[in-house]
Amino acid sequence: MQLPASAGLSDHLAVLFGRLSRAAARERGPLTQTDYAVVSLLDHVGHRRVCDLTDSEGPDASTVSRRVAALAERDLLVRTADPDDGRAHQVALTDRGREVLRAERDRRDRLVDEALAGWSEADRADLTQLLIRFSASLAERTASTERTPA
Repeated sequence: MQLPASAGLSDHLAVLFGRLSRAAARERGPLTQTDYAVVSLLDHVGHRRVCDLTDSEGPDASTVSRRVAALAERDLLVRTADPDDGRAHQVALTDRGREVLRAERDRRDRLVDEALAGWSEADRADLTQLLIRFSASLAERTASTERTPA
């Protein structure tokens, strides 16, 4: 069921993200949504400490720790000692992790491409830029809210 155009933006976003999540889950890939978030982030930022993978924008520390352990067991991540802090560990993608991520990205890209099949390249580019801008605005707002003393 489609919401009426008069529904609020937050309602449209809730429906959109729910549909996207269900569509991605319907054709079960090798990575859960949380797995994908962790592996994709590591691909973009390189090796990191587990605590660096948690913030207000993503899964909490206990969730990330469990996912990192499970991903390491599947040989998608490798843990190494942090050279700056002997008590901590860093995690990085393995070659197998990169292969699985590439396959999952391809699967998700196909899903989005199918949904946008009738869209012009200009509309796709506009949507991409607006989503990037919206995400940055949310991240900025979240960061400033966290810095505000209670």
